[in-house]
Amino acid sequence: MPPATRPSPPPTPSSSTTLSTSSNNPEIYQPLDPTAEYIALGDSDDDEREDVRNEGYLERKSEKARGKEPVREPSPRYERDWDRGKPGRRRSRERGRKRTHDAIDYDDGFANKKQRLDAASRKAPWIYDVDWDSCRNVSEMLHKEVEAFTKWMAPTPIEDEIRELTVQMISRAITTAFSGSKVFPFGSYETKLYLPSGDIDLVIVSDSMAYSNKSSVLHSLASVLRRAGIASNVTVIAKAKVPIVKFVTIHGRFNVDISINQTNGIVGGQVIKGFLQNLVTGGLALRSLVLITKLFLSQRSMNEVFTGGLGSYSIVCLAISFLQMHPKIRRGEIDPEKNLGVLVMEFFELYGCHFNYDEVGISVRDGGTYFNKRMRGWYNPDKRAGLCIEDPVDPTNDISSGSFGFAKVRTTFAGAHGILTSTAYNRATYLDAKRKHQIFSLRKEFHPEDVSILSSVMGVTQETINHRRLVEEVYDKRVLHNILHVQPKAQIIVDGLERERQQKNRRARSPGPPPAKKYSPWQDIDGEDASGSYDRTPRRNDYDPEESGKYDIGRPPPK
Repeated sequence: MPPATRPSPPPTPSSSTTLSTSSNNPEIYQPLDPTAEYIALGDSDDDEREDVRNEGYLERKSEKARGKEPVREPSPRYERDWDRGKPGRRRSRERGRKRTHDAIDYDDGFANKKQRLDAASRKAPWIYDVDWDSCRNVSEMLHKEVEAFTKWMAPTPIEDEIRELTVQMISRAITTAFSGSKVFPFGSYETKLYLPSGDIDLVIVSDSMAYSNKSSVLHSLASVLRRAGIASNVTVIAKAKVPIVKFVTIHGRFNVDISINQTNGIVGGQVIKGFLQNLVTGGLALRSLVLITKLFLSQRSMNEVFTGGLGSYSIVCLAISFLQMHPKIRRGEIDPEKNLGVLVMEFFELYGCHFNYDEVGISVRDGGTYFNKRMRGWYNPDKRAGLCIEDPVDPTNDISSGSFGFAKVRTTFAGAHGILTSTAYNRATYLDAKRKHQIFSLRKEFHPEDVSILSSVMGVTQETINHRRLVEEVYDKRVLHNILHVQPKAQIIVDGLERERQQKNRRARSPGPPPAKKYSPWQDIDGEDASGSYDRTPRRNDYDPEESGKYDIGRPPPK
């Protein structure tokens, strides 16, 4: 092997070289002497990239000429020599990229952004109406909280009057434009079981509309409502199973749904009103169960049938069946209106954990019964664990057949029962420590949220509070009264002393240890008397805590 010699640099332009003007030669300087030693100038990196692009372009052009669609391959990413193997280079590129929506993983249990924002703004305004100091056990705490929740959530006289005036204004506009038609309310507005943000369901009964094209009638109805200055955001849903017109009222911002000649809803509302009036000492219990279940499902977007949830009619029938089939209520052993908290927990427990949806259906006719779905012919192997509720008006109709997502509702009920149970155990520990004078508060003021049980699974959003204020503003300005030329109904006016007394009662009080002679201990722990003498001598316990401490919260502790 010859010894390596150091190559000489390329020749400079001189007499031995001449400038080449040939276009075929890629080099600028061409040596005339072929035996001269020099280093040939190779292709640069840019030339290599250009050749790769040209080859790829020619290949794609030839494939396109042959009728084939060329497959585009991603261009190779070139990296400088001194950047190879450096991990920070890739991280810096990824850091500068804009994050897409799919890259954000929300694993918090909420379906959309609205639910997430509503959950962050939930409040429990009813807890300030509860006298927490007088509660002796957990069942009494939950009972008083459910009672305060029902009173706060129930329609106020102002809300009921404004909704009634809204229905009158809509009815006047429709009957003027369509002669011979009548407007009837139904649903939750008729039964007074609506939430503060609940909608108003109306039905138009007209013989002339029955023989006309429904789509054209609905569009004509929408035009009438717009011209009358009643509605905004009017939407016509003509291809649904029940064609309706949806809109939002200008005064009060109520959501209204209007259907045509659907009279079964009117009869169903009358049936529910009959249940509310005829239930023996169960009207308040039924109202509490319905309002709690409605708010609980609405905050999770499970209260609409078209999304797979439970409708208002199905929720009411579930609550009625629960009260009808409760063994202690059937035997007359408990008063449902004095055990609201326990009934709420058992409602979630029954329909979330124990009910056999595969084989059993629900009927509220003739005092309430359960029936076999196979014998009725309602068993569907493709829809196992589905809810079946017999229509009180039409026994051949299943009012819950459209709730295709009931499995999620059932799971949510079971989760609510678990949360309420664990929160109740936590509050029981608090009451036990309070009874033993082992509580030391690190804060000067008392926060009722710390002892609330119901607020662990639901709350009132700021949107609901603002809507109630808006309705009160419409009432104070007499907007609808002036349009309809009517006078406001008589309201109960509370004088200054009475209002101050009510505000003092609503104000949260500090749960400091009460005097011993006024203390009523928790009967479910050790059955002590209410005299304040903490006698630790064991005594015979003749009562069953499952039977007495759980339900009979109005009775004095056994001695």
